[in-house]
Amino acid sequence: MVPDFGRAWDSITLTRFLRHLPPGVTVVHDAGDRPLRWVEPSDIDDPTDYLVHHELILTSGFPLVGRSDDAEFVRGFIGRLATAKVSALGFGLDPYFTSIPATVVQACREFDLTLWEIPAALPFAVVGMAFAKLMEIDGARLLRDNAEANRQLMKCVAGEQPEHEIVTVLASRSRSTVQLFGPVGRLRHFASTDGVPAVDGNELSALLAEASSAQASKLILHQANGWYHLAFPIRSTALSGAQAAPLLGVLQLTFGRDPGAAEHNLMSTAFGLLEVVARQRNLGSFSPPQLATALVLGDRADGADVLAQELFNSSVGGNVRRAPRVVLAIAQPSSPAVEPAHAITRLRSLLDTQLVLHSRDAFTAVTRSEPTPQLFARLAEAGFLVAVSRPTDRNDPAFGEWRDGLAGSLSGPAAEASGLLARVREERQSLSADQLPQTFASLLPPAAGQRLARRTLAGVLELPPARRDLYVKVLRAWLAAHGSWDATAARVGIHRNSIRRHITSIGELLDADLARAETRTELLLALQLLDEPAGRQTPQRR
Repeated sequence: MVPDFGRAWDSITLTRFLRHLPPGVTVVHDAGDRPLRWVEPSDIDDPTDYLVHHELILTSGFPLVGRSDDAEFVRGFIGRLATAKVSALGFGLDPYFTSIPATVVQACREFDLTLWEIPAALPFAVVGMAFAKLMEIDGARLLRDNAEANRQLMKCVAGEQPEHEIVTVLASRSRSTVQLFGPVGRLRHFASTDGVPAVDGNELSALLAEASSAQASKLILHQANGWYHLAFPIRSTALSGAQAAPLLGVLQLTFGRDPGAAEHNLMSTAFGLLEVVARQRNLGSFSPPQLATALVLGDRADGADVLAQELFNSSVGGNVRRAPRVVLAIAQPSSPAVEPAHAITRLRSLLDTQLVLHSRDAFTAVTRSEPTPQLFARLAEAGFLVAVSRPTDRNDPAFGEWRDGLAGSLSGPAAEASGLLARVREERQSLSADQLPQTFASLLPPAAGQRLARRTLAGVLELPPARRDLYVKVLRAWLAAHGSWDATAARVGIHRNSIRRHITSIGELLDADLARAETRTELLLALQLLDEPAGRQTPQRR
């Protein structure tokens, strides 16, 4: 298995380098694919003091001239290279040897050191230049990858959930597990790379405690059991003087290797963006009480409408050009009970807004977040079902002069979300008014609509089947014909006088004045609800 490394040169291995060499190199002993960090020509007896791990040593065999038959001497030479964690030995033919001595082959097999035979026609300089070219290729790739990763991170800031998106991109691009904690140590966002466990327990507690301390620097590093745990304290302002700025959160990452320059570059970018987002959110937390004050003052304060609009934009995240929506959230029936304060905090984060109100068993929020499947999934994971209104119209005062005030501009979406909430409760799934037809019937849950329709039409539905079906058919045709006797008679195939008698009888059975327009509207709606999928079967006698 090829090792997975992060730095440009660490992506080069023996097998990959061999593919980039000119033909003629022979693998005499293969000890497996290993990382290759450098190519070093050496003809001294003991070069180990000058080596770094995972080098390819190129030798002409000069240290073995006259002693190649001395197995112990050769064994000591090869053993020192293996101890220095040399990845491979390249033995050049000419000018001293025409073949690799058997003692060298035997020692490389004993110490499991990869041995290559370098032909005389291949100068060591060509081997070094091939490695330098491969490093240059990987360096350019690393720069492109870093630029793309930074672009993705910057793009996250404009997203619906900037912190969640930054954490997800950071974990994916740096191949780490990332956790973002709030100021009191509560996990807010999490993303993981397969095979990298999240730090927890006492180790996590110690890491967060150190990162949260007033003396904490920009980076806290713990290393345990081969894992590297890093933490970055996010503060409201930069540290200045003896007093630390208030803590806004902690960014924590876990690596399965020592992170290199590429990872540190990504972490630095992500940390800077999270600082900006956290500070904006912290400043925005002052906007809701100011907004409430402006609305209470109303017309008694000069410029209150303009001020209210500015404060509203500061209180609701997202692009200010995007119309706000009203969201009603309830706890899922299977979710454990939570404190309202905790639920409000969670909804603020998920919906990117400071405007969340708790009332009885529901939460009302004003947000610019789009009702996407991804948002519904995150809300469901947090234990919430939601009813989401359509956005306010661009001609609404929320986008212009606020002629009717903030409450007036959001009253329509609030009523729409409220009407949709009954369906959310019954169907036990989050719904958006965008996904539904714009009819009054669509606001009713199917089962509730069926019950209402049967109750409205009970006098007719209780008749024997033949009479019931006839009256339903006549009533439906008469309403569709706007009360025209002739048109109804033609549609049903019954004489107009019979239609009159049936309609009179239906009015008596329903105890309804069919001359009233609102009565006819209710009956038409009830008949439509009977046609919904849940009620297409033949009505049963009560």
